[in-house]
Amino acid sequence: MKLLVPERQLPMEKGAVRVSFDDLDLLKVLDAEPVPVDVLDHFPKWLSELDGKTIRLKGWMFPPPRETDLPAFLFVRDNQICCFGRRPKVYDKLGVIMKEGATTNYIQGHPFDVIGTLKYKARVINGELDFLYTIVDAQVVDQK
Repeated sequence: MKLLVPERQLPMEKGAVRVSFDDLDLLKVLDAEPVPVDVLDHFPKWLSELDGKTIRLKGWMFPPPRETDLPAFLFVRDNQICCFGRRPKVYDKLGVIMKEGATTNYIQGHPFDVIGTLKYKARVINGELDFLYTIVDAQVVDQK
């Protein structure tokens, strides 16, 4: 690995840090491919400090098992992942857990914003990093 983005200033937007999938892309930030299971130990300070912050991220909803009343869903970088079967990299996907008591419906065909608290937690399956990012206490901002 090699640190490619040692510093970054991220803008605020309506009380949240505006983050893009490029900011979370560990190939672009750390030249990490494959991503090691201890990658959190190698994050630059600006990326580490996003853990626990309220962020705003634009992405696509991965098709869920049902279309209504979703308390959680998989959020991905682009529709090539969600619609054409490409397996997302660990940094191209986030779990989204809605605010307590809130749900959303499946949003198909266009990107939208999610606002919530970004959390980092490495989930390793068969020795490989399978999941890293989650947005909790989330709300969906769908402005077609």
